[in-house]
Parts: sequence; C-alpha cells; structure tokens
Amino acid sequence: MRRFSVFLLLLCFACNSDKASKQHEEYYMHVDGRDTSRLRLVRYENRFFGTYTHTKGGVAPVIGEINGDIKGDTLIGDNHYTPYRWKEKKRVPIVLLKNGDTYIEGDGKKIEFMGVLTFIEWTILFDPPKRVYKKVE
Repeated sequence: MRRFSVFLLLLCFACNSDKASKQHEEYYMHVDGRDTSRLRLVRYENRFFGTYTHTKGGVAPVIGEINGDIKGDTLIGDNHYTPYRWKEKKRVPIVLLKNGDTYIEGDGKKIEFMGVLTFIEWTILFDPPKRVYKKVE
C-alpha cells in the first residue's frame, strides 16, 4: 500500500510539472492619475485566466477573476468581480489585444446571451484604447 501511495504522489508531481511548463504568467499595469489597474495573466495553450485589480483614487480595490479564449493576438473573455460596496458578483466582458510588450483593452457593443454579457465580435474596437497595460518586471 505504501508503494502505491508513493507512486501516486510521484505521478501527481510529474503531471503538475508538465502543466506548469506550458503556462506563461505575466503582470501588467495601467496608471491614469490616481487610478491604477493591474492584470495578472496566465496563458495556457488557447485559454487565459488571471486576476484584474482596479483601484480608483485610493478607495478599496475592486478585484475580479478573468478568463477566456486566446484568438491570435486577442484575448476575449469575461471579468467576474464584486463592485465596491456590493454583495453580489457581476460579470462583464473583457477584450485585450497584445501589441509588443503591452496589452490594449478594447470596447464594443455588448449583448446579453443566456444571462451573460458578451461582445458582438465585429463591433470590438481598440482605437481609442480603453486602457493600455504595460508589462511589469
């Protein structure tokens, strides 16, 4: 029984190390006066996930979890967060375009589909950018 436990433990470590090597984690920041937005992005094959933190003028930060699909240089998904002084979580779409060492946050027309807001893909625009996130080392 002990050998089986050790084998199972080693198998778990081997599987996790392979998965970690395929993941790519990066940090980005956007500063506009006293407003600061931070992104922690983890890209894995054709999916991404991470956290989105927005601090507005020294008030308590709004922290959300982001996830979605990677289509070429574009990350399209949603941000699931709790607005400042709210009890319920809110879900909004997010779209990011990779441009060198930065990500540009875009905007577009939104439609509610099965209770979830999503972008209408052909309406997404990155000019003018909503926010430009620069890589943090």
